[in-house]
Amino acid sequence: MIEQYSPKILGFLCNWCCYTAADSAGVGRYQYPPNLRVIRMMCTGRLDPSFPLEGLAQGADAIFVGGCHPGECHYIDGNYHALVSASLVHEMLGKLDIEKERFLIDWASAAEGPNFVKIITAFTKKISALGPLGRAEGRDQAELRRNLAAAAEAARGRKIRTGLINASREMMKSGDFSRTAIAGLVHDKCDKALGELFV
Repeated sequence: MIEQYSPKILGFLCNWCCYTAADSAGVGRYQYPPNLRVIRMMCTGRLDPSFPLEGLAQGADAIFVGGCHPGECHYIDGNYHALVSASLVHEMLGKLDIEKERFLIDWASAAEGPNFVKIITAFTKKISALGPLGRAEGRDQAELRRNLAAAAEAARGRKIRTGLINASREMMKSGDFSRTAIAGLVHDKCDKALGELFV
């Protein structure tokens, strides 16, 4: 019998909702995989796109970002801005030929401990099936981690930052907060800078 791979998952959780949901799941003694290592943030809007990329570069197999449901952010629109950062992460993973499924952003309110358990259980199962970084991609793990570190550094650069700011402004102006629309904005505003990086 082949032993199932136990992935290393790094989580960035909103203090007000998803972190509290995780806490309530623990208090309620709900069972879920122990693979998630948590970094608590005051808001997912504080998520820098370099954080998930750096997490993968430093040894994680996958990254989870959990926050308040859209429209219920403690800081009004932080989670919408988190979707902009998440879209850039997905875009960069695609350009690095890394499975985009290794990065997930999802929502659970403070009262949704069971929903948090469901999300984390499903995500852990998916990443277990993918295996360690590099296996599903058919690439050398050390090379991928070096590329991720370079991508994290680039995500902190001026050109990509400017593109993200412009994408966020247009998102707020349009009022269209769908993931598809946000991904399109990020692609339009950051594609040139990413093209210079990934040649």
